[in-house]
Amino acid sequence: MNTISRQKKNCVILSEVRKDVVDGSCRRFLSSLVWILSSVYFVACDFHGPWEYYPEEREVYTGIYTYGYILESGETKICFSKVYELDEASSQDFSFYDSAYVTVSGLFNYNRKENRDATIELYHHGPNCFSQSSYEGIAGESYTMNAYFVWDSAGQTVASTYKAVATVPNRIKVNGMSAPQQDGSYKWIENPWNDASRRLYPIDDFTIDFLEYPMDMQFVKVSMEYDNSVRGVLSIMNYDINNGESQNTTMNQMFKGMTDADETGYRGISMHDPLEKQQNLGFSSNRTIAGVKNLDTLYLMNMMLPLGKITVDFYSTDDAYVDYVDKVKQSVEDSRVIPESNIENGMGVFSGMAKTQISIMVNGDGVGFYHIANRNCANEKGDNAESWDSRGCRLYQDVICSGGISELMLDGWLETDLIDANERAAEIYRDSVYNRGEKGCYASNVKAAMTLDTTKWSLFLPDTINAEDKANAYADGLKRYCVASNFESNHIADCSSLEKECMEDPERNNCKEYLWLWCADRGWDFYRYDQCRSAFVSRYYLQNLKSSVLHREVEYECRYWLNYGEDVVFRNRMCGNWCKVEDNQVKCQ
Repeated sequence: MNTISRQKKNCVILSEVRKDVVDGSCRRFLSSLVWILSSVYFVACDFHGPWEYYPEEREVYTGIYTYGYILESGETKICFSKVYELDEASSQDFSFYDSAYVTVSGLFNYNRKENRDATIELYHHGPNCFSQSSYEGIAGESYTMNAYFVWDSAGQTVASTYKAVATVPNRIKVNGMSAPQQDGSYKWIENPWNDASRRLYPIDDFTIDFLEYPMDMQFVKVSMEYDNSVRGVLSIMNYDINNGESQNTTMNQMFKGMTDADETGYRGISMHDPLEKQQNLGFSSNRTIAGVKNLDTLYLMNMMLPLGKITVDFYSTDDAYVDYVDKVKQSVEDSRVIPESNIENGMGVFSGMAKTQISIMVNGDGVGFYHIANRNCANEKGDNAESWDSRGCRLYQDVICSGGISELMLDGWLETDLIDANERAAEIYRDSVYNRGEKGCYASNVKAAMTLDTTKWSLFLPDTINAEDKANAYADGLKRYCVASNFESNHIADCSSLEKECMEDPERNNCKEYLWLWCADRGWDFYRYDQCRSAFVSRYYLQNLKSSVLHREVEYECRYWLNYGEDVVFRNRMCGNWCKVEDNQVKCQ
């Protein structure tokens, strides 16, 4: 009960005993109450509070999101994605539209030879992305994007058009960096590329030492030079499997008594995903706060730097990207923020950008990412139900078991992705079996033996393996080999039974579920992996997926792959379970 109600109740009770006194008391109280409430009312008119910022009702955007850029002296790339319904299955590996046309207009540098004022059509770059690299952006110029889509929106075919204007800023210049030292001081390192009199430049722009605990949370301060066309800077760090991490850090000290270190000193705590190649270090806008310009110095936390050679890309951006960060992205986390985008009729961003890259050699002692990835994927004491249960880990398993990480992940001067490395893993087994005794590698070893068509499938297993582990290794290895080879049998691997389970039978089974994962890990690339055509059809029906995009692709797949003769037959045998041909027309459930 509040104070006001208690006062009123007291007035009623006391009035029966001393009515004359109480009446005056209550009148004085009520008079005071009116004065207080009036004061509160008028004061509330002058002071702001949360009641003024209650989120207004606004329509939920259900169209197409845009995320794209035009790069100074670089490519134009724009990606689009639809907003999914709550019960709609993801279809990101397929085009969500029936037709699309995307152009960018402005003054371009063509093939780095001449400037041309043109309207260029962007080419398909993946299912929902478009790009053009021959026509490059020019600093200071503005570019207009126009995009046209015919697509299915909530069961209705609609045509949507989007337009946006982006302005390419100038590049930022890195003057140098102040690197923290273990004794608490800072060392200034000049950017060697700023000295035009040099004849030779170092392989790495900057060389610094990783600071170990307790100094690991210090910042490397990067000094910037820029003009007013730069409205913000996006920082992206690039690394690979050849990098590593120090184990003498604040985070590891915190968990010292809670987790055990292995023989390398790794406790299962990493600051980076070792199977990724990039990490977003954040965005800083061109603002002045308390007389300090935000972009004069960008900060790289020492603890977040991998050991070895890394590069950092600084993308200067225009105002459109600042609005995207402050208003579009922020509106997702805070309903009080009203999203504003430079995409007319749509949402997202089309931004002008310019890239400046620096290379840094970070010296220090630590554990390599290849070991961290192996330990994380094996998940010896983790919370996940199974080991090697993520996309990256499934692709990485054959690579780490082969022992040829450096050979597989680096192909000459070109870096290889995990999909290609996984396919080439068996080549390394020709010379040796690096992880013959590792239980987590038994199935990979059997798969390699079958891929190489060796004299016997158990060639790469240890002699001491027990019968149960050997049987499991054979079953798992055979399944992996058959799926990867598109069910091609050889003299030590018979894939006929698994082919029927995976490619023909309409029932859901372990073979199909493995094939679905295998194809999803590879982006449902039908042209490269023919076995995924059958998997796509069976997954759509057996998992009861709701998606007009996926249903369209199923019908296209079954309609396209027909054998015409006396009887029309589906070449994709899985189609016959849910589709039929009537008057030379394919109709699917």
